[in-house]
Amino acid sequence: METIIPIENGEVLVGIQQFLRRLMEAGVVEALYVPLRTEDDTITPALITDPSRTEKADPLTPVMPINGARAVSAMTGKHAPAKLGVVLRPCEIRALVELVKLQQATLENLVLISIDCPGTCEVTDYYNRRQESGFDLRDYLGSVSNGSMPEGWEQRPACQMCIQPVYDGAGVTLQLFGPDLARGIPVSLSDEIASQLQPVEVEGYQPGGARQQVVGHLLEVHQTKRQAELSGIRARISSNGGMAGLFATCLRCHNCMTVCPICYCKVCLFRSEAMNHPPEYYLSAAQRKGAIRLLSDTLLFHMTRLSHMEMSCVNCGMCTSACPADIPVGAIFTAIGEQVQAAFSYQPGRDVKEPLPLITFQPNEWTEIGEVR
Repeated sequence: METIIPIENGEVLVGIQQFLRRLMEAGVVEALYVPLRTEDDTITPALITDPSRTEKADPLTPVMPINGARAVSAMTGKHAPAKLGVVLRPCEIRALVELVKLQQATLENLVLISIDCPGTCEVTDYYNRRQESGFDLRDYLGSVSNGSMPEGWEQRPACQMCIQPVYDGAGVTLQLFGPDLARGIPVSLSDEIASQLQPVEVEGYQPGGARQQVVGHLLEVHQTKRQAELSGIRARISSNGGMAGLFATCLRCHNCMTVCPICYCKVCLFRSEAMNHPPEYYLSAAQRKGAIRLLSDTLLFHMTRLSHMEMSCVNCGMCTSACPADIPVGAIFTAIGEQVQAAFSYQPGRDVKEPLPLITFQPNEWTEIGEVR
């Protein structure tokens, strides 16, 4: 059902904080995962069990220190220990759906709280700019309702080409696109959650009227950016340098793997003794080839990760944000993953009931490609 969060004196964030508190006090959730504003005025993902702590909740500030699917996976595993509400951006929910398919998380006993997302800034860019000129939440929200960021605030590269800024399959969806947020925030509730709350109506206010129009415009802008970026990456892949050229400046720091919500292996080959070569290995390889790159196995690392990730990559771009060498890791994975996903008619994070192709065997699939008669 559709309802709204009433807003008093234009305090949109306060309205959301009060709504989250209502979810806890009504017993809809026992604990809540949500970004909190700390005493030193930073934003950090947190798990709260005391409803009064929602007064520090801040899911609106445009920063995403981690993809929250990683945290939800850690908190739930295959069984959530309590009725857990999780406030996530669309790319975080889609990553979580993929982790559920990979048996690294569960949606049971979980309430998904989705929030329309106009994009996020790099964490350091946000804090630097806020120090220089401050951050006016009301000005920001005025832009958000139109599907954009305020002038001067640059989105992360992945956000600039995101074509899934909304997620409507959650138990609770906060609809930021379209309305005059100072009057109220449209909210979509599942029937179960609606039965536990007392929906609020505001006389003369029709929620959600312009949302589709805003989303349509946003997709048009982002799709143009996306095609230009991915075409450039594919051209570089086809050039003389190929994949090796794209990853030429890699430091093999493994940051991209560490922040990736889909990389979940408990024991990673590239952090094992298998990749800890003896000294003789390097000299022998150099003698065979005349010269070798150090550190070695860099391209092997990325190609192995790509083969594991390409089907489930949700293009959140955390890998690009974490790369100290400014390699567009996320765009590279998106450029290749998009083609692989299209071949299987698969969209990661679309539906938890949609089987993941690479771990699903169909008896007739070899016949279809002519391998078995």
